[in-house]
Amino acid sequence: MRVSCDVSVDTELRGSELTVLGDAPGVVDEELMLGLVGRDGQLDLRVRVIESRPQVTNGVVRHRLRLLMVGAA
Repeated sequence: MRVSCDVSVDTELRGSELTVLGDAPGVVDEELMLGLVGRDGQLDLRVRVIESRPQVTNGVVRHRLRLLMVGAA
């Protein structure tokens, strides 16, 4: 079971990949649900982790995840 957590989404999309920064590491090949919330509501995406790396941001360890969009939920 995976507990939801907040992530910051990189605004630059590369084809069907996007990058997020969060508190929890990802597991390569794990499929997740990503809920993007905006002015027009929420868009739920199925994504697969293709890379997870720790990164120090403002003195705190965060995790940068590269995600491959698999489809809409």
